[in-house]
Amino acid sequence: MTTLFRSESGFRSFTDKRKWLIILLFVGGIFVRLFLLGIIPPGLNQDEASIGYDAWALLHYGIDRNGFHNPVHLISWGSGQNALYAYLSMPFILLFDLNPFSVRILNALLGCLSLVIFYLLVKKIRDEDTGIIALFLLTISPWHIMMSRWGLESNIFPFFVLMGSYLLVLSLEKPSFLPLSFLVFAVSLYSYGTAYFFVPIFLLVVSSYLLFHKKIRTTNFLLSGGIFLIAALPILLFLAINIFKLNSISTPWFSIPRLPAAPRFSAVSSIFSSQFITNSIYNLGNFLWLLFVTQNDGLIWNCIPEYGYMFLFSVPFLFFGIFHLIRENRGGKKFNRQFIILAWFFVATIMAFVTSININRINVIFLPVIYFIAIGISYIKKNAEIFFRYLIILYALFFGLFTYTYFFVYPESAGPAFFESLDEAIQYATEKAPPDEPIYVTSKINMPYIFILFYQKIDPNLFCKSVVYSDPEAPFRWVESFDCYLFGVQADHFPGQVYILHNSEKEFFDNPYFAIERFKNYSVAIRKE
Repeated sequence: MTTLFRSESGFRSFTDKRKWLIILLFVGGIFVRLFLLGIIPPGLNQDEASIGYDAWALLHYGIDRNGFHNPVHLISWGSGQNALYAYLSMPFILLFDLNPFSVRILNALLGCLSLVIFYLLVKKIRDEDTGIIALFLLTISPWHIMMSRWGLESNIFPFFVLMGSYLLVLSLEKPSFLPLSFLVFAVSLYSYGTAYFFVPIFLLVVSSYLLFHKKIRTTNFLLSGGIFLIAALPILLFLAINIFKLNSISTPWFSIPRLPAAPRFSAVSSIFSSQFITNSIYNLGNFLWLLFVTQNDGLIWNCIPEYGYMFLFSVPFLFFGIFHLIRENRGGKKFNRQFIILAWFFVATIMAFVTSININRINVIFLPVIYFIAIGISYIKKNAEIFFRYLIILYALFFGLFTYTYFFVYPESAGPAFFESLDEAIQYATEKAPPDEPIYVTSKINMPYIFILFYQKIDPNLFCKSVVYSDPEAPFRWVESFDCYLFGVQADHFPGQVYILHNSEKEFFDNPYFAIERFKNYSVAIRKE
């Protein structure tokens, strides 16, 4: 009895340690994704401002800034912006008003929820040890932390694929989860343009595999497919309207707009290119170089070069994990739940052929990549315990270095890319401008008008009535003016009273006729009486 009691006590102690380790990883992962969320990155990216303003406009006025009622896809700059992020952000904007925090919190919360689902998925298809390692890697992943901390609409796509895949695995035991899984995948089509390619092919491959192994019933598959098509119908109509240049559709509940410019999904895809083969080879080369060598796309909002998406020393474990998993599934005659992750990875790789590459455009591939790294490290744990312990210490050390860099060094380099202090300049200029006096805004900002709309919460009806575009059919339409705001400052011509400037332009106004108020990256020049 004593021996048995000790054995049970030891087992209980072991499981308690695992439980507390999992809780620690969840808490740490949540903290690093939420801490100073509205402040770091400092400022606001133009895509965040765009999706945030349209969400605010839809919430309060029922139209986006282009005048469409509840559109299934936003017109945004002219070439389109996916709408799902805007609709899911509305409760947070209602609660916290329109600001960087309310625009980013959705992405951060989905990033936190991804930690839970990823752990459960890996535990379900592999084992608990690999699940904990995968959770650890995702918790400390520079890619996932950075992705979770700013409001780019495409960054929610991996979450919906993860959620759909987990429900798909659950459906193997409870078939009622299959229609829900297909519904989630249908919803993901509204999150990012790459979903139009990835989701149908992925579902076709995985469904064929499950049907072949008789893991799902044909009737349940047909029901789920029907639900998928119904939920996807509005976005399918949007694609048809814009590919075949048909008229917009308006219903009492939503609208499906015809974009004034070539759709963004066609611009980033080589499918629509006359040099399809050449561009595809180029895309694949860039993809392999990014995935296996540099882990960096040169974009400060996606990656800190020294750390990559999962630390540069992870690449050997990635190779080993892929090799080990393929070897386990060789022949494919025996059913293996991990086929879902393999299919996920290889469909995403095929997508890289037809997509111009950066980290956010291929963001759907990184969860399988982290899973493969976890398999490689799990194998080391089973066969070289001492090396495994040193490896975990190495990861923890680099995570600490990354965290320090992100919160204390990165804000300085990221500030210009997120237009830090522009909000202060806009607020100051608006307060100081005489009534009915035009305010001139520098063109050294990416789409400066969207920041005026965002920070001043302009009525979208006023914007629609007064906006003047330099080219209304351009993919990224430059706004010349709206209401009292004019965009573009000439170095030798100063007709107005108030100017919002980039600090590099301050010297043009450094004369007795203007008073200058300087902020970190931007200044306001006001003509003296």
